[in-house]
Amino acid sequence: MQKIAAELRHRELTQEIYNIGDEVAGYIEHLAEAVGDWDAELVEDCLAEFSEILDDARRDSRTIVGDLLGLRQALTSGVRAGVLSASAAPGARLPEPNLLDAAVLNSDYPISEQPGAVHELSDVLDARTEAVTEWLDGTVDWVLTQTDLVARNLDAVSLPHLYARVGTTVTAAVSGWLSTVAEAHPAYTRTMRGNNPPMFLAERARIDAIVASVAAKRAAQGRGAAS
Repeated sequence: MQKIAAELRHRELTQEIYNIGDEVAGYIEHLAEAVGDWDAELVEDCLAEFSEILDDARRDSRTIVGDLLGLRQALTSGVRAGVLSASAAPGARLPEPNLLDAAVLNSDYPISEQPGAVHELSDVLDARTEAVTEWLDGTVDWVLTQTDLVARNLDAVSLPHLYARVGTTVTAAVSGWLSTVAEAHPAYTRTMRGNNPPMFLAERARIDAIVASVAAKRAAQGRGAAS
C-alpha cells in the first residue's frame, strides 16, 4: 500500500509540473493576443499578471521537483524497487527562441528617416507587431516542450531558472513592442486596436458571468431561508 501511495503521489506531482507549464504558457498566449489586438493598456496589465504567475511558478516548481526527486529515489532504490525509471526517455527538444527586444525590432524593421508614404510606416509597424506575436507563439511551444522534458527527466532543466529566463525574454519582447510601436506611434496603434479581440477576455467574461450568477442564486437562497 505504501508503494502504491507513493506512485500515486508521484503521478500527481508530475501532473502539477505540466499544470505549471500550461499556466505559464497560457499567460504568454494572453500577451500574444493583447499585442495582436494592438491594445497597449491590456498588454501592460497582462505583463503585470505574467510577472505574478512566474513568481508562483518558480516557487511551486522548486518545491514540486524537490518532492519528486525524493519519491523517485525511494521508488528506484533498494531490493524492492519499483518499475519507475529515475530518468525517463527525453522528450522532443525545440531550440530556444532568439532574443527579441526593442533594438532587434528597430534593426530588423527600420523606419526610414526620410518622409514617406503612410503605408510604408504602417507596413513596418505591422511587421514589428507580427514578429512579436509570432515570437511569443514560438515561446509558448518552447515552454511546453521544456516542461515536458523536465517531467520526463528531472535533471534535464532547472524549472525555476527556466521560468526566470522566460520572464526576462518575454518581458524584453513585449516591452520592445510597447516602446517601438505603441508608445512611438500611438495614433496608428489606436486605429488598429480592437481588430483582433483577445479570446481570453471572452473566456474571462464568461467565467465572471457564471460566478456572478452563482453568487446571485446563493444570495437569493439566503434571503429565502432567512424569511
